Amino acid sequence: MIERILELMKVKNLTPSQFADEIGIQRSGVSHLISGRNKPSLEFIMKVLKRFPDVKPDYLLYGTSEIKNGNSVNSLNEPELIPKVSPTLFDQPEQVDYKPEPKPQRQVKRERLERKIEKIVVFFDDKTFREYEPE
Repeated sequence: MIERILELMKVKNLTPSQFADEIGIQRSGVSHLISGRNKPSLEFIMKVLKRFPDVKPDYLLYGTSEIKNGNSVNSLNEPELIPKVSPTLFDQPEQVDYKPEPKPQRQVKRERLERKIEKIVVFFDDKTFREYEPE
């Protein structure tokens, strides 16, 4: 089934990230499917079929029919679409101009108070104490 999902992405001209966004799942979910770590869930298949109603369920589930109603992949004059190595989301780089907004700097007003130690008191476990005063 992974090969047919990859073929669908190729026919629709979508990267794995775009495909994930189109069907409404996390990008890592598509990456895990393509790499073979996970298998497609029923929810995943239903999202694909809902988003791409022209894809035949028999094709996606069993590969027993053509990808689209009346259109096979070969009739679209597409080359062989099944890759030899399973790609991941990171194999197809995307142009992303992401620049995080800088966090606003809080202005902390620090007053330096001239304070001096007046007395230090040490308490002992026998209920006694000792006071120390600076000279």
